Amino acid sequence: MRRIRIVAVALAVGLLAAYSFSATASWQGTWNYYDEEGVLVGQWTAGCGELDGSWGVKTENRSFTQGCYVDM
Repeated sequence: MRRIRIVAVALAVGLLAAYSFSATASWQGTWNYYDEEGVLVGQWTAGCGELDGSWGVKTENRSFTQGCYVDM
């Protein structure tokens, strides 16, 4: 019984670590902000080290691109 508990705890810790890593990895990317006509008016990049930054206007009309490719 004790061995089963140890294995269960080890699996739970492993799953939490994997989930934490995937959540962190998916944070890298760029928010693209558009005006009412669909024209790009701003960007915000986060989680990409020296590529992090923003420019332009932040609007409600936006999309997220995962990864660290930035066209600022």
